Amino acid sequence: MKAREKKYLIVKKFILKGIEEDIYKPGGKIPTEDEIMGTLGFSRSPVRHAIMQLEQEGYIYKIHGSGSFVKQAITDDPIDIYALLYPNSKGIEKDFIYGMRQAVNNSHIRDLHLILKKPGRNAKEMIEILQSLDTSKRGGIIIIPFLERTRQANRLLAANLRKIEKENFTVVQLDRIVPEYDGSCVMSDHRKSAYDMIKYLIDKGHKKIAIIYEHPENSSIKLRLQGVKDCLDDEGFSLPESNQFQFAIDEIAGNGKTIVEQIRKENISAVFCFESEIALEIYKVFADYNIAIPEELSLCSFDDHSFIGFRDGFITAVIQPLEELGYFALDLILRGVGQRSRKSIKMIMEPVIIERKSVAEI
Repeated sequence: MKAREKKYLIVKKFILKGIEEDIYKPGGKIPTEDEIMGTLGFSRSPVRHAIMQLEQEGYIYKIHGSGSFVKQAITDDPIDIYALLYPNSKGIEKDFIYGMRQAVNNSHIRDLHLILKKPGRNAKEMIEILQSLDTSKRGGIIIIPFLERTRQANRLLAANLRKIEKENFTVVQLDRIVPEYDGSCVMSDHRKSAYDMIKYLIDKGHKKIAIIYEHPENSSIKLRLQGVKDCLDDEGFSLPESNQFQFAIDEIAGNGKTIVEQIRKENISAVFCFESEIALEIYKVFADYNIAIPEELSLCSFDDHSFIGFRDGFITAVIQPLEELGYFALDLILRGVGQRSRKSIKMIMEPVIIERKSVAEI
């Protein structure tokens, strides 16, 4: 080590050496500033300067709140990444896509294409679209799987995903998983988030809580339901059938009277909707029946993208890191491209609860 060599250059060479020796792999995370400071015995300033230079020179990229990562190696071979986003993903697809495009921009791959495909209206149509894709090139598929209530349909979808992987095309499930398929996935911690929301309501004094959801066949909804039940059980409460409402979004308005009567009959003080579209429809029902929120009834939601322009910033909600989920889904594809043998990777990210004005303390 040269005595007069600037400290930030020493840090820079330290990181580059790790990249060159494949200690820090493409798509992988480099040590944190604190870890580098501890290893080299330097202050934060030269470490931060070195990381900033490496980012400007295109060796690494940063993700806010997650750290710095090694960019993918440059290659001239074209890579096609297909994204099949479930048509009823309730508007969250734009945030997923934004994250995917950020990952494309941070890649050194010159000929990289993100191709958005219509997913079909059911599992059968989704399978037909999967079968039509050109998997002869290098690339992969990001898919929000269309799950059915019958195991036979889900098994058929799983078989097609396994077939695609055997053709050396990487598959990453986003937001939810096919139970019959043990593949890579990137998703939120649905169970813990629902658990935390119920705990939040209980801490506010709510003991009679109702939940409203649709698509019980989806793995994400099953996990949210499990989180609700686990928290109520841990806190000494229960979730009777009378406090669970399962409706398609377009059925809520027509069943408004039934929902309100049941809520009043059970003395429910808080309602947790598993999707923001449901929360919006329930809010409208309560308004129609002159139920004041949160004075008479508290309301909270999983996600909040449906509220933009309508009571935006009012309803307490679980907020998923949607852009990050999209980013890492595409990043996982790039890590798997060209690898003959690879293990499934499951990346679970934790949402946060944003407290607003729709929940009262009782």
